[in-house]
Amino acid sequence: MQLKYFSLLLVLMAAIAIIGCEGPEGPQGEQGPAGPINAGYTFLGDDGNTCGHCHASTVASWEATGHHQAYQALVDGGDETNLYCVQCHTTGFDATVSYGDTVVVDHGPDMSGFDDYWPPATAEDSMRVEDLKNVQCESCHGAMGPEIMDHAPILTFETMAVGGVEQSMCAKCHEQVEEWHESGHGMALENAGITQEEWNDEFNAGGSASSTSTCWTCHTGEGFAYANDPQWTGTTRPAMASLIGCPSCHDPHSSTLDAQLRNLNDYTTQYTAADTATYTGYGASQICVQCHHARRTNSNVASQINNGSEHFGPHASPQMDAFLGSGSYEIAGYTYDRTHSHQTIPEGCVTCHMEFRDHSDPLGWSGGHNWEPSPATCQTSGCHGAMPADFDLNGAVTEINGLMDELLSTIGVPVDSLGSASLTVAQREAGYAYAFLYNDGSHGIHNPAYALSLLNNALDYLSSSSAVAQAGAAWNK
Repeated sequence: MQLKYFSLLLVLMAAIAIIGCEGPEGPQGEQGPAGPINAGYTFLGDDGNTCGHCHASTVASWEATGHHQAYQALVDGGDETNLYCVQCHTTGFDATVSYGDTVVVDHGPDMSGFDDYWPPATAEDSMRVEDLKNVQCESCHGAMGPEIMDHAPILTFETMAVGGVEQSMCAKCHEQVEEWHESGHGMALENAGITQEEWNDEFNAGGSASSTSTCWTCHTGEGFAYANDPQWTGTTRPAMASLIGCPSCHDPHSSTLDAQLRNLNDYTTQYTAADTATYTGYGASQICVQCHHARRTNSNVASQINNGSEHFGPHASPQMDAFLGSGSYEIAGYTYDRTHSHQTIPEGCVTCHMEFRDHSDPLGWSGGHNWEPSPATCQTSGCHGAMPADFDLNGAVTEINGLMDELLSTIGVPVDSLGSASLTVAQREAGYAYAFLYNDGSHGIHNPAYALSLLNNALDYLSSSSAVAQAGAAWNK
């Protein structure tokens, strides 16, 4: 009897070895059907079916993205024989090709990618070309073969270059990464004067960027995904931190939201001097305000005003609040203008900060990932005619900068001392307007009407005979 059961066990083990293990997939979804037996190729392709054995829902989601239709897009445009295009619309293509090349001469080290079978001359070539069309799982996560069970997929949120070597899985084909390197996100470490090693040390030591801090959800790529994508919520957090880069905002596996973004939810101001204001209906730019908001509550602002604070003013990202004409401390008894024509711009942040510029690439690719607006944006959007290089239309920027200088001079302290407990409450009340606009960083352009209200009211308040009495009343609350 024992021999009978032992024989049955051997049969079952052999079956599992041939078919593969159908273990759970984790947070990405349920397991799929058994994948094909490895044919010995490095890149398996097969439209993601091998990966779908364990990652069924992820593969199903990927099938709705542009990556899954990448090769058909070439066919539709008549570019399926243009190797310069084909290299980024297929899987495993590692040959070196230049624009205009029609023949693959310098094959890369791998010999089982799309370029190694193109143009097809045999039945195997034709089969492999079909198997390796489109941007499949292995294009980003690395080859599955030749031994599937030894596969260690490349999984990274990194976009930056280390030692001149691109770490991003997107950089090979998406030249927008070049712009990202020049952006505030890409220059975060340089601007902070720290190295990648110091950044990771802070993350692991529980510093402001760490997973034990609320800061990490907007200052690391992993944190942003964990906070803004339900598929990542609750999974194990990593031991290192990446900068905000491509996969922070964009979900490579899903096209549920515009531009494959992770979160386009509405966001409402946390501090409310009057009525709440909500950023809604601005398309792809809804993802920007998940981080670019002031982050201060009414109780926090009241404490800053009455008691002083080393971290005076809003968090250094109140762009949404400024745009909406809300979110700053407002002095009682004054009227504040909140509405400006910029609020009618259809896609808000994206319209101005993602200008699509022509580049030197032969195909004329366009991008907007350094988030630097230009005067041309104001003109091409149809909002303005000729725009000065410094955006100082009708002297608005000059006026606002002048009022900011006047306000700081009237208070009599540098910007990092506006929350000093040695100042009067009246000075801190007025100083909050300066701190808010200083942290917004747009010189009032996001909402000139609100900026002028904040500054003019603050200056009038400081010069008013009632300022001392009001300050005393606030101090004694």
